[in-house]
This record gives sequence, C-alpha cells and structure tokens, in this order.
Amino acid sequence: MRIFSTCLLFTTAVSVFGQSVELNGIVGESVKFPAAVKKGGSLMYSGITSGDVTNSHFRTTSNEKFSGRLDWDSSTGLFSLSRLKLEDSGEYKVQNTDQNINTVFQLNVYIPVSKPHVSVTRDEYPCKLMCTVEREEQK
Repeated sequence: MRIFSTCLLFTTAVSVFGQSVELNGIVGESVKFPAAVKKGGSLMYSGITSGDVTNSHFRTTSNEKFSGRLDWDSSTGLFSLSRLKLEDSGEYKVQNTDQNINTVFQLNVYIPVSKPHVSVTRDEYPCKLMCTVEREEQK
C-alpha cells in the first residue's frame, strides 16, 4: 500500500512542479502538441477542456475558440491546432489518462515576416551591411 501512495504523490508532483514545453507557431499555420493520447485523454486550454479522446474516439467540446481548427490523429495520438491566430498563444495541457501523464505546453504564436533583404554600402571602410524585413499587418 505504501508504494501506491508514493507513486501517486510523485505523479501529482510532476504535474504541479513540471516545467512547460515551449512551442512556436506562425499565424495561419498549424502546430502539433507532441504528447500522444491513444485511448483516453484530453487537450485543455486555460483549464478548459477543448478536445476529448475516450476509447480512441475524438470529440471537440463546445469551445467556439477552436471551432473547426482542433484535430486529433488516431494513428499518432497527437492533437493539432490549425489556422493559428495570435490569440491562440497561451498554456495548453495534454492529459493522457491511460498513462496518467500530464504535459504542459506554452504556445507562442508569431506574425510572419518577409524574407530578409540584405544591402551592402561601400561608401565607408569597412563596408556596411544592413538587413531589413517587412512586417505584414494583421487584419
């Protein structure tokens, strides 16, 4: 009985004190949360369940924020979020109820920038390099 109590405390400590994994995404693209859920678990955003897997069947909740954008791949067990928006940035938690593992992700969504333009000025010695990018405005 003592071993069970110790394991339960350890699992709780990992979910409370564990660090989050950082994920980066770009507006308009997709991101996968690299924590597999095969038979049972969920994806939570800010403490609210957004997607649920029960007996290997996926369903989304009535959370309008992710309507039509949240998916679960039954072959890999990974949740993905498509058509990213800036406001999708935040803390997500993948709960794997089969293995009692909780993984916390910090998603950062960025606005894409153009390819850098490099120019060389030879008026001075040594020459001067300038690199610029253009930022697109979000609509």
